[in-house]
Amino acid sequence: MVDLLGRVALGELLAFERMAADAHLALDLPRRPALSEIAAAGIGNYRRPGDRLTALGVRPDDAMAPYVEPLQAYRDLTVPHDWAEAVTKAYVGDAVTRGALTALIAQGEQVDVAGLIRRLTDSHTARMAAAGLNN
Repeated sequence: MVDLLGRVALGELLAFERMAADAHLALDLPRRPALSEIAAAGIGNYRRPGDRLTALGVRPDDAMAPYVEPLQAYRDLTVPHDWAEAVTKAYVGDAVTRGALTALIAQGEQVDVAGLIRRLTDSHTARMAAAGLNN
């Protein structure tokens, strides 16, 4: 449980950083704040597993530490070069997070179900990915 929460927390933290940095890749000004909004949501997504780790008596940075090198290496290898790559990476990242959160629920972890449903059913990232790929 702690390992999975640590991976999810670090993944969300890195996703926040990447999305905030990638906002400048937007095709036009209206899309720039849209990508920034996804980034802002990411920091909230980081806090949830971090708070749960704290409640379990584990420091979030200790739980995340084993995953810093591999997740940072992935991030470095997949730096988006344009808008389509940025939103595609966000869409894929959401799918990975969805899988990890599903595993937490399967292990009986108490998850903010309302927040999880909002996160998993919000099609904002999917709409942005489609717009990025169609333009």
